[in-house]
Amino acid sequence: MTTHPTETSAPADDMPVAFFDHLLPGVEAGRYRITVEQRLPTERLPGARLDPVTQTLDVRAARFRFDPTWVHAVYPPAHSQGPFHGLLPHITLNPAALPWERRPFTGGAGHPTRAPWLALVLFGEGELPGDPNALGTTASVPVRALLDGDPDVTGPALDRNTVDPALLDTACRVVDVPRELLAQLLPGPSGLALLAHVRAGGEDASPADGQDIPPGQGPHAVITTARFPGVDRERHVAHLVSLEGHHPPGTSADGKPVRLVSLHSWTFTSCAASGGGFGRLAGRFAPGNGEHSAAPLRPSPAAVTGLPEELDGLLEQGMVPMAHVTESGERALAWYSGPFLPRVAPELPRPPDGRFPDSDGLLLHEPRTGTFATGYACAWNVGRALALADPGFATALVRLRHRGRLRRASDLQYATYRRQAVHGTPSAAPVPRATAPIAAPTPREGFEELLRGDALGVLAATLGLPEDEEPRPRAVRAAPAPGRLDAPRRPDAPRPASPDTQEAATWLAGLRTLGGVPFHCLVPDERMLPPESLRLFHVDRGWLDALLDGARSLDRHPGADDATDAELDVLLAWQGPVPAAGLLLRSALVPGWPTLRAEAHAAPGTPPVEVIRREALGADVLLMLFDRMPDRLTFGEPHQGLHFGMDDRGNVAPRSLAPGEVGRPLGRPVHVATDPTLTVTTPAGARVLDVGALAARLAEECKPGSALSPAEFALQLVRAPELLTLTFEGSTP
Repeated sequence: MTTHPTETSAPADDMPVAFFDHLLPGVEAGRYRITVEQRLPTERLPGARLDPVTQTLDVRAARFRFDPTWVHAVYPPAHSQGPFHGLLPHITLNPAALPWERRPFTGGAGHPTRAPWLALVLFGEGELPGDPNALGTTASVPVRALLDGDPDVTGPALDRNTVDPALLDTACRVVDVPRELLAQLLPGPSGLALLAHVRAGGEDASPADGQDIPPGQGPHAVITTARFPGVDRERHVAHLVSLEGHHPPGTSADGKPVRLVSLHSWTFTSCAASGGGFGRLAGRFAPGNGEHSAAPLRPSPAAVTGLPEELDGLLEQGMVPMAHVTESGERALAWYSGPFLPRVAPELPRPPDGRFPDSDGLLLHEPRTGTFATGYACAWNVGRALALADPGFATALVRLRHRGRLRRASDLQYATYRRQAVHGTPSAAPVPRATAPIAAPTPREGFEELLRGDALGVLAATLGLPEDEEPRPRAVRAAPAPGRLDAPRRPDAPRPASPDTQEAATWLAGLRTLGGVPFHCLVPDERMLPPESLRLFHVDRGWLDALLDGARSLDRHPGADDATDAELDVLLAWQGPVPAAGLLLRSALVPGWPTLRAEAHAAPGTPPVEVIRREALGADVLLMLFDRMPDRLTFGEPHQGLHFGMDDRGNVAPRSLAPGEVGRPLGRPVHVATDPTLTVTTPAGARVLDVGALAARLAEECKPGSALSPAEFALQLVRAPELLTLTFEGSTP
């Protein structure tokens, strides 16, 4: 297979994203008093004066801690390293109204009501006294102690009566920030309002565990920091903090540190020369990058020259030399191949009954080298071992086979009774067919008929139904050929099966997608999948057949269990398509972008490629299985991970806000990186964006005479996710 990049670092704008200023709750969190009075036009009537009824209620919302599953995404990704110096870190939250459920700062008078009570603050190494290495270290204090205050720090001024008593003894995470540093990093209320907005649409990944919002439907709150990460190799920690009960920055003269409640935090490293950015990591898969390029999955040839032609041919076919221990204890050389091959494997010859009873029959002789190929035998043993390790499947399969044998024995005994009833004894004179009466079934025969499952026919004969009401014999469904995983689906669904049959078929269908198979059986040599590489493969269906034969070998008797196996084959044919191709991605993209967009596309005019399985194997390996080899692949940053900040030249490109042209670049970039009126450099060297000044400057370009709203400001700063497309031509025979 050959790969050709068609796009690198292209905007992925195929899914619309909408921005909103805020999502205000109907009632803000707090304590409310409801008084109900009844007044009549005159007080002379009886009962005209009634005492008012007062009810106090609390509207509760997150305050000192919240559920970790509320965090939808963060950028830069946690523990990542890359050139993030031109981006503004941000956090995306599932509860879209969460930032506006409370009011920031004390009182709230004179401050914008739309300013969020949450803020994202970025700290570098050596800035937090309690976390000098920017590792995300926080202190844990009880809520009661936070409310009581500490003479050495300035904490939030909160009314204890508004706090649930059950929360007083719970712990919360806090960070103590030097007051001068906080005043440099934290914008005022108007700037905070511009750094929070609501984003809807553009979803392309499954929701996180515990999330009830379906992808593509629910809005998310986004909070951005005003500080740019450093250029040199520097670790940063981002804290999502609560501003409730605090004073606006710069309004207090005491020099005490400010104690902030940290609701969520993560760390990352910014390095301008790092290759950890999405574009740089994904760009390695293009041709010409050696072992990093997208290529078929096969062992690397030996470094020495002069490799025999027959050995080089085996390596090209995806086979790996292994040590083989025979039953007699002798050690020999053998060749192993897993289910992932760089070529389309030939069909595996099968025994007459369609199943391999043991792994010995799957040891194939390699005539060119005089050795054995052990891949299929290993698959059989792995399938049997996985079946024995699962007590639920093993019990269901054995119980199913026993019931099938009972049914088969009943059928044979019933056939014997019927022959005796129709033909009589051997010495009896034959009765003419036209007048030969058929004896009524005996009670024993009726019982056997019930065991056989044809209860309706027994009742019809017993009750004497008319001929036009007699039940018709059930049609017998033809089973797929034994051992064939790719049997075509039937136009009508199979008859309802027993719970054991359903459980066994579901388990086998999961095994057919290689669920639970050890990774070293899939990729036998680590050199086949080096770090930062993308490998493509065809799936050997013979290997899958052998795997399932081993799993179904438990308590199997040839001949006696054919009907049970045929029933399982019918249900397996309805369990979805069989994997035919796939990819393995080993890269920092997997942990850094958990919702990485990886899509397979078919050739024009053909049905779409179906993704049968997608799963992260280990820390940095992604496995995807398809129903056929795709024509091209696309890898892109998640839409919910939209970046905010400058481009590589330090510019912000204003976008149109006109109806019908929203988001179109205007072509008049605003240079931000070196403009002292837009970017303030603190004495410690931190680069902080002057949010208000930049919003006014961008408004001159795209909305003259008016101020930008939070949604419009976010639109100006957005950087579209990057996308890499790879196309494939041909396949190795």
